[in-house]
Amino acid sequence: MLNSLIGSVMNMSCDIYVQQNSQTSSGNVSREWVYDKTVNCRIEPIKLGGASGASDNKGFDVGSEARYSEPLQLKMKSPIQISKRSRISSVRDNVGNVIYKEIDRYNQPDMIFEVTASRAEIDPLGRVSYYETTMQRVEVQKNDSTSG
Repeated sequence: MLNSLIGSVMNMSCDIYVQQNSQTSSGNVSREWVYDKTVNCRIEPIKLGGASGASDNKGFDVGSEARYSEPLQLKMKSPIQISKRSRISSVRDNVGNVIYKEIDRYNQPDMIFEVTASRAEIDPLGRVSYYETTMQRVEVQKNDSTSG
């Protein structure tokens, strides 16, 4: 019964990537994102403040501080808690179609999100019903390794 209920509510899926650090021969720390698992979930957009309405939340600044930002935020319900050291990508609907893509980039790669918060949702009997994770689109849409 519980599995069918979870399957009907969490009818989407996404891939979880975890951060893996290593040290290069020169002593620099190298960070890369490694696929960990696919989880069933339910994902909903979070409406940001203001009168943005149905916009895609893209913003352009002008002047010497010119900067492009696209602060898309999502709320995810899942059966497991997701760490802030994780990234989420390949958000798919119930038939496997990718929902969030970088439509303005060549080949339209999957959008990458970072976890900003995760908390347990408790049912009336005091048990964990699911975990709610808040995530935001990463400014640099790459999971390549970085050194520094």
